Amino acid sequence: MNEITERPGYEPELTAPPTPAPRARYSAAQRLWMMFTSPGQVFEDIGIKPTWVLLMVVLVLLGVGVQVAVAPHIDYEAGLRARFADRADELTDEQMDNMLATAEKFAKFGPIAGLVLAPLVWALMAAVFLVMLKIVGSEIDFKTTLSTVLHGYWPATAVALILTGVLVQRVGKVPEQELGNIVKANLGAFLSPETPAWLTSAAGTISIFNIWVVVLLIMGFATVGKLSRGKAAVAALVPWIAMIVAKAGFALITG
Repeated sequence: MNEITERPGYEPELTAPPTPAPRARYSAAQRLWMMFTSPGQVFEDIGIKPTWVLLMVVLVLLGVGVQVAVAPHIDYEAGLRARFADRADELTDEQMDNMLATAEKFAKFGPIAGLVLAPLVWALMAAVFLVMLKIVGSEIDFKTTLSTVLHGYWPATAVALILTGVLVQRVGKVPEQELGNIVKANLGAFLSPETPAWLTSAAGTISIFNIWVVVLLIMGFATVGKLSRGKAAVAALVPWIAMIVAKAGFALITG
């Protein structure tokens, strides 16, 4: 009697190949232009590979370049007289000349200070937003937050700086306090001189450029931080509102 027994097969089981990790599609340079045309795609790319060095360098150099171009058009004397308007009769010509010389001396170091301080300011801003993102439940890290913040600020900051640098060339001298109103993009530029200082300061923060920044930050935080639009809005708006309140409070105290 022949018995046939089945032998176990030794053929290897077929397994699906591992899914390749997603790769960033755009370079750091491409992202600069695409933030004006396709910001959503840039933020998706940042979620895969954050970049920040090139953009940081561009923002710092652009800011310093505009500062150098604007400096010859700033009327420091008019700015000082406006600042000390309540004490104008008490100040002698010699005191005013000394303060004017000091202001002009510090202005010469402005570009150097910008090269050093601007990166620290951007890093501090990213740290503040990182805290807010953690509070609303994101797992984002600092490097990715810094990249998202820089790219969110980039389009509006570039346009505002370039417009300021171009338009200021068409005026003779302008007081330092009025420099932010060269581009008529904020509510403060349309208020009368009799408006309380705290209100002018708060209104000066509400501009087309800042609204542009907030919209991009909400988009970026939602995409990169994997948050709902509501939570992303909280992370973007709370620091901005706090800045408006702080500026208005400072103007109220000092004004």
